[in-house]
Amino acid sequence: MNQRPLLSGAVTLIVVNYNGEDVLEQCLNSLLESTPSNVDFIIVDNSSNDQSRALLKTFEQSHPKIQVIYNLENLGYAGAVNRALPLCVHQYVGIFNMDVTVEPDWLYPLIQFLDDHPHVAAVNPLITLEDGEMINAAGQDVHVSGLGFNHGLGKSRNWVGLEPFPISGLQGAAFIIRKSLLEKTHGMDDSGFLYHEDVNLSWLLRLMGHDLYCVPESAVRHDYFLSMHAEKLYLLERNRLAMLFSYLESRTRIWLFPFLILTETFLWSYALLKGPSFLRAKARSYTWTRKIRKTLNQRKALAQNLRVRSDRELLKDFTLGYPLRQLLSLARETSPPRKPLVMEDTQRH
Repeated sequence: MNQRPLLSGAVTLIVVNYNGEDVLEQCLNSLLESTPSNVDFIIVDNSSNDQSRALLKTFEQSHPKIQVIYNLENLGYAGAVNRALPLCVHQYVGIFNMDVTVEPDWLYPLIQFLDDHPHVAAVNPLITLEDGEMINAAGQDVHVSGLGFNHGLGKSRNWVGLEPFPISGLQGAAFIIRKSLLEKTHGMDDSGFLYHEDVNLSWLLRLMGHDLYCVPESAVRHDYFLSMHAEKLYLLERNRLAMLFSYLESRTRIWLFPFLILTETFLWSYALLKGPSFLRAKARSYTWTRKIRKTLNQRKALAQNLRVRSDRELLKDFTLGYPLRQLLSLARETSPPRKPLVMEDTQRH
């Protein structure tokens, strides 16, 4: 294990697992081999029904730094992170997908950058595809309508260089955040169960006056391919609409209306292209948002209490354009999702 010291407070790494038997062992071994000794690990298992739970018990017995939380139900990504947050005792919290592996010395540049830049809330490493050569995400480009697009997807890792640079949104597969700020936001917004939680967190952190950066000297690899299916569209869209209602002031929604309508037109056209299941998914996103109005009002009050930046200050750093290459890839994609989704009880709100 790498014994390179950290510059300040230690870190707790949270890995969220759901039916990850094919990738989880590689992820944990990678983290254990390439992470300094003053780092704790909390693995949250979201009620897996494969062999990953047995694998986690083995790791828990073999590595005293690993603590495992076994959820009785699938709480979603944000819900799993929030379950672990009270157990995090260190200054920084790292949040990881189960299908990520890290390159040597990955953590040190991230912590050094946060130590040196107190206005920065959170950082992404450079996230590459499995080959380590092509970019999965160098952070996200957040659109003014709430969409999030992987920055640099498909480009060579040399495209970003090694110097840190500001990003408008975090990519949720792997990032480090100050624990104090995650506590201020009451954790990640878990009302949406799955998808878009990274854009949601990024939007709120930036409203609070903080910046986000990618530090490409640190690199991790992600088992990823760009895809879409009807249930994913439903979750992404309902969570995007909920975020806009919660974080945008009414007057902002008025002058942003042309961009919002343009995005809605694009998404309905995409759903029409993909077929009836996508059209139903898009329609259901509106119904769900109406059903949880009370929850959204509570989130809106939280955002107003934490707000430092105005909407105009925030949105000037967001993109107005759409990454046509990514959109064309999604339009042509016909592959099914790699793993089945386990939906939550939609009546719980």
